[in-house]
Amino acid sequence: MFKRLQTLKKKDFDRAYLNYLAVFALIAIPLFTWLFGTRESPLDYTLSMIGNKLGYRINFITWGVSVGLLLTFFLLRLYVLKSFRNPRARRLLIWSLVFLILTVLIPAVEHLPILKRLHAIAAVAFGLSLTASLYMFIRYLHSIDEKVSIRSMWFLLLVVFGSILLFFLFGNTGVFELFFFFSITLFLFVLSKWVLPE
Repeated sequence: MFKRLQTLKKKDFDRAYLNYLAVFALIAIPLFTWLFGTRESPLDYTLSMIGNKLGYRINFITWGVSVGLLLTFFLLRLYVLKSFRNPRARRLLIWSLVFLILTVLIPAVEHLPILKRLHAIAAVAFGLSLTASLYMFIRYLHSIDEKVSIRSMWFLLLVVFGSILLFFLFGNTGVFELFFFFSITLFLFVLSKWVLPE
């Protein structure tokens, strides 16, 4: 699969229906996250708690798989269209998808402490893999447009540290998770406007 990723070319993604799918991804990611994350109060429950403890497990899995696939598609398309061929960044992107799917598949309940810990590890690994892949892409942009690279780096830092700040302010609730997925989507929208021609 990783070898196939390296052979992708611009013509594979520069198609009208895939452009529409990219727009759909930017709408669907925050929409799906909001619809699932507000089934219960995000001030009291994380997405994982809603999925694992409150009877919405199938919805949780559906949300994670769909959002993960859309995120991966959007970023992979962006990488290919900008001729960003770094194999490590592409592998990290795929691993972020794997970790998000593992996060929603592994139950996080009190009577299964080992699985609960694996769930938490997978969730953190998702965030780290996705951020690392984006960081490499922004580093690559530096050689093309230094100003865009700097602005993108600041925006990514806002997403990451904004999520961390909300975690410490509100605790382990859905607030920081909603912020992360909403802000990362906004970041991807702005980033695509900065780097792709109209």
